[in-house]
Amino acid sequence: MENENTILFDPGYAPLVINSIGQVGYTYYMFSAVPDVKLKRLNFTHVSTKLQKLLKTNIAFYLGCLMWASYIKKFDNYKIEGNKLLGEDCREEEYTSEIDFLIDFIENQMPRDFKYYQNKKYIPDERYLPILKTYREFLVLNKGFVECDNTSLIVLPENIKNLSDNEKENINKKIQQALLNKNVDELLESYNLLFK
Repeated sequence: MENENTILFDPGYAPLVINSIGQVGYTYYMFSAVPDVKLKRLNFTHVSTKLQKLLKTNIAFYLGCLMWASYIKKFDNYKIEGNKLLGEDCREEEYTSEIDFLIDFIENQMPRDFKYYQNKKYIPDERYLPILKTYREFLVLNKGFVECDNTSLIVLPENIKNLSDNEKENINKKIQQALLNKNVDELLESYNLLFK
């Protein structure tokens, strides 16, 4: 994990989420491409279950990123290794587009579709939007991580708790347990450890 004043950009999430990140939009696109409304109604329960699982994994991953950033802030002036975004040239809308899509999807698209296809109200997990909006702020504050090569450069959003070193170690234990279990979704249980 950390060695001679260096720490990893990713504690090990990538292999666990590689098949989920970005898949909400693709799955929804495939569903919306079906021209037959009756067929959509029949398939909506299945598709919405898949979408909700993908949302959960995506959002747990973003929470995990916030948790990891909070943890590694305790290592003052450590070099961050493995940041593949370092030195990239990208605009804010490029690194916030996926988050903006997910926020809109939860706030607008899912409620409309649940009402239209199932005549039900969509009620998202109450943690989802705060996590996404905080992660979006985190991306903006850190300019998409294109300049983030040192722990001293990480800026955390204001609604993240100012954690003691013991609390940061507890966060790291939760991260390591989720990685050991190969299940980032369980990070959602740690929401209250991080958010004010």
